[in-house]
Amino acid sequence: MKTKTQSWLKSLFPALLLAVFALGGCGDDGDDGAQGPAGPAGPAGADATFDAQALFDLGLHENVVAINPQLDLSNTIDYDAATGVVTAHFFLTDGTAANDGIDVLSDAYELRFYVAELIDNADGTIGQSWDRLIYERGTPASEDPDDHMPGTLTQIDAATGEYEYVFADTVAASDNVFRVTARARWRERVDSDGDGDLDRDDIRIVFANPVNAHYDFRQSDPGTELASSGADIVTTEACETCHGDRIGNVGHGGGYTKVKTCNNCHNVNYMGGRNRLDGDLDYVVEGDLAYMIHRIHASHQLEIDPAFQVLDNQDWRDEVREITYPQHIYTCSKCHADDAPDANLSELVPTRANCSSCHANVNFATGENHGGGAWSDDTTCSSCHRAGFSILGVSLDPADVHNPDPDPMNVPEYEVTIDMTEPANGTHYVAGETPLVTVTLSGDNPVDYTADPDAQGDTDGVLSEAELFVYGPRSNAVPVLTTGSTTDPAWVPGTAPTQGLDLLLTGGVSTDPQVATDATGYKYQLTDNIGDLAPGTYMVRFESFDYGDISDEDYQTASNAMKTFQVGTADEEPKVSGDACINCHGDTRMHQEGRHSHNQAFDTDGCLGCHDLSDNYAEYIGNRVHAVHSASATGDTRNRDWTHVTFPRPANNCRTCHTNAEADVPVWRDPNEVACGGCHGTDRFADPADYDPDLASKIIREASAAAHMAEMGGTFEPETTNPNDPTYVPRQCIVCHGEDRIADLFVTHGLVNFPVAETEVE
Repeated sequence: MKTKTQSWLKSLFPALLLAVFALGGCGDDGDDGAQGPAGPAGPAGADATFDAQALFDLGLHENVVAINPQLDLSNTIDYDAATGVVTAHFFLTDGTAANDGIDVLSDAYELRFYVAELIDNADGTIGQSWDRLIYERGTPASEDPDDHMPGTLTQIDAATGEYEYVFADTVAASDNVFRVTARARWRERVDSDGDGDLDRDDIRIVFANPVNAHYDFRQSDPGTELASSGADIVTTEACETCHGDRIGNVGHGGGYTKVKTCNNCHNVNYMGGRNRLDGDLDYVVEGDLAYMIHRIHASHQLEIDPAFQVLDNQDWRDEVREITYPQHIYTCSKCHADDAPDANLSELVPTRANCSSCHANVNFATGENHGGGAWSDDTTCSSCHRAGFSILGVSLDPADVHNPDPDPMNVPEYEVTIDMTEPANGTHYVAGETPLVTVTLSGDNPVDYTADPDAQGDTDGVLSEAELFVYGPRSNAVPVLTTGSTTDPAWVPGTAPTQGLDLLLTGGVSTDPQVATDATGYKYQLTDNIGDLAPGTYMVRFESFDYGDISDEDYQTASNAMKTFQVGTADEEPKVSGDACINCHGDTRMHQEGRHSHNQAFDTDGCLGCHDLSDNYAEYIGNRVHAVHSASATGDTRNRDWTHVTFPRPANNCRTCHTNAEADVPVWRDPNEVACGGCHGTDRFADPADYDPDLASKIIREASAAAHMAEMGGTFEPETTNPNDPTYVPRQCIVCHGEDRIADLFVTHGLVNFPVAETEVE
């Protein structure tokens, strides 16, 4: 009988083994090594695809073809109340269109099974932590009997991948919620030391996408899967918005893909660790999931903010203290999102452990920094910290505490509205049209639009600054349609165009003839050369100050707005990156807090007002964003060192940020030294001696890449990479970095999907 299987993978073991040797070993819970040499291509197939990032994370070459298994644990769990025996009935399939079964008795699949119990609180309310009761693992196809499952695994149907597993350990009777978790992944031990025995000194090949599955139930009705355990306060999808689809990569080799798997180890027992609620500062189990995740994500805030400084002996791992979280740490809804069935449990049932993980300056034993004084009973926390409760007008409702009113200095003084003369055809402007831009402001102090500029330091409706930015097109933005811009006949190519037009009047007039400000609003008449622009999406942005920027402790953030408009086409030009910024940054704003003059949402359309290709006011966004997210030391064209930034997933997968499937392919196929240099370096003279010694190898790599780009003719001047610029010279990067070339950037940056191969064998 012929069955479709993944046994063809065994033919790749020599190449895989070479890759593993190059890695220096690839363990399930170790760090990834360097990328290994190429292996032979697997057989073709296209029934299913899988993101190439998974292979890069494992250090394997692009020619290795992966499989995409599926694990279904919903076919009921059985619990024998008399014996305490738990039985899991499951399906493991290959994820292709046919969804054929995976034969774990023949193929080197490691299985892991867990049983955990949700611990209720002492007052009978639902708990938030799990107690792992059973952990059983094995590789049924292994030649070593010691690698086999401790319980009984029965293959019911090889064609459909149907199995039954009877746990060796038993579970005591309880009314609490239980969870069975299963994990499957390809794991082959190879006799790498040649001693003839498969032992712990040999290398394990960890290959193919791991898969996790879960099943929540009560012992009284094990055949009915619960829709929610009652403590599902975070979804895997919430983690994936920042960390991608392999959330277990950090420290675990990528084997754990679901939040519900984490609780099996990261619970109040923390793999046998302490659980002391005895008044000691060190009472918290540092590995409990809630405590650990809170402390990690808050670590940078704890380091820099005196209001959250960590008390002695309550710190959490020095190596995470520099993590840079991309939102306010009190934005609980970022992780505890509404799609989690029990998201509000974190606020309904506060505990000392969970709260102190972020509020690290609180000592519940002594009462230090805790308004309620010393506190030793979690069951009474909600007596004060509950919905609608306040003391002396101060709300103690967790929903309010975690959504504090912003500092008044960080609140814009005015709401800004931008209007433009409508296009004659109703959709887009064409040659001959000269739109009028009108900006109006509303707030507590009515604005006098025609008044002379006011000095900073008071709020009286007379602005100290009012600037207009007009720029585009979206993919190659530069200033346009204004005096001194790239479309001004007087502008000299190669010189910096004017960015930011002053709309304020002095003595009732402006030095810019296009300014048309009057008593009804700030106004600007765009110039009459719209017909010279490339068709696409363009932006107009306004920014203003009344009180202004006095000092770090005395300022008022900007009032601003942004609007897009179409030129030459009604079709909106796709964003190069899509709207991926908000996946991590949410609705926070760039530069809002502090005296920096801008107050900009994480929307690239607004950022391009300054960070465009003119290299005038600020560095090009394609360089700056790459340098920041790759933590580059030498890649920023303005020589900023970004090595302090921690990006929550591998930076080589461009699709992390470039999520817009509608973006033009040439964006990927036309690499240039300015954008690439953000990650790979623009300073070819960088000296490792000028940096932290731990960064020496990074500095050498970046300087080497920068030297290569310079040797190939790269200038690192953003305007020279703009096809619409008169000084533009086409790049020849695609000679080596083009499709199917020696350094195809589609491959090296995880921009392709690999087919899932199938092979028919006897």
